[in-house]
Amino acid sequence: MATTGTIAVGIAGVRGYKGIETARLIAGHPGFRVVMVASDVVAGGRLSQIDADLVRDGDAQAVGYNDTVSAAVDYGVELMFLATRPGLCSQLGAELHARGVRVVDLSGAHCIKDGDAHVDAYGFNQYDPAVSARAVYGLTEFTTPEVLREAALVANPTSWATAVLLALKPLVAAGVVDPDSVVVDVKAGTTAAGRRARISLLFSEIADDCFANKIDRHPHTPEVTEQLAPVAGPGFRFTLVSHMVPVTRGMVATCYLRVAGASSVDAGADRVRAVLRERYADSPFVRVRDRAEDVHLRDVVGTNRCVLGAAADPYGDRVVIACAIDNLLKGTAGQAIQNANLMFGFPATAALGLGTGGQP
Repeated sequence: MATTGTIAVGIAGVRGYKGIETARLIAGHPGFRVVMVASDVVAGGRLSQIDADLVRDGDAQAVGYNDTVSAAVDYGVELMFLATRPGLCSQLGAELHARGVRVVDLSGAHCIKDGDAHVDAYGFNQYDPAVSARAVYGLTEFTTPEVLREAALVANPTSWATAVLLALKPLVAAGVVDPDSVVVDVKAGTTAAGRRARISLLFSEIADDCFANKIDRHPHTPEVTEQLAPVAGPGFRFTLVSHMVPVTRGMVATCYLRVAGASSVDAGADRVRAVLRERYADSPFVRVRDRAEDVHLRDVVGTNRCVLGAAADPYGDRVVIACAIDNLLKGTAGQAIQNANLMFGFPATAALGLGTGGQP
């Protein structure tokens, strides 16, 4: 049964791409209302000062990060979206949890439960490992509504992990993947790198360019590995390489693998398509195309969709799967709303029909 009444919501990190995208989605939600936001830059102001189009919730008070928890209690916040830097989200998640405020963390700070792997990925220890250990990993297509309904803290998957896992997890779970064959290449728009100033992402640098990023230690490889380990086994390894491309938003994950036991690469591609179609037959947001070549960014940007396709590569004897998502919607804010909807008994699709129009 859906929650009755309006749920008071807060957003920490509202000036970043993830945070403001979340606010834009909530502006069209029938049951959520933003009552406070946190950002040191706009502390003392109002949400409308960040985006004048957010009329309904525009009077939401902005506070500094140090006042996030006390303001959440004062304003009766029932659900807090965390969308600022991971180290701060680790602390805020624990403190809000202690005050009984439910949390959806978009930062990735609670995505990896293994302590050593978390430090390798993020460079800091969890603020409260016990709270992190209880976080529910919110890859919505693989998390039951019952689990989300009881969750106090949901670790929203990172956009990189979302794209890779939506492509690979059904196949690994079905036992069709040769575990020693997987290579993944993700091409991502610049908003996937966040809003912080960075020379390589200036227009004059990224325009007409494409470059590989973090090959030696990609921070999201441990997240994907940890999520696949229960179905693939602890020895599963894969190569993940990301490239930044000169588009504002969207990412395409291209996965190269061999299908175990397939009589031919064409038969392997058919098997992959069949597994994906069966797994996502009831998903309101995932679409499976006939071919990998049918997967385009323009089909997902500004929406909460994921589009998948598979093709046979007879020269390399591999199956190639392409997965496209909008990194700010299905990759972060859209999936966060999906999770929040199920946490409070709303339909998974609430406020996600048309996305936000693809604003950066």
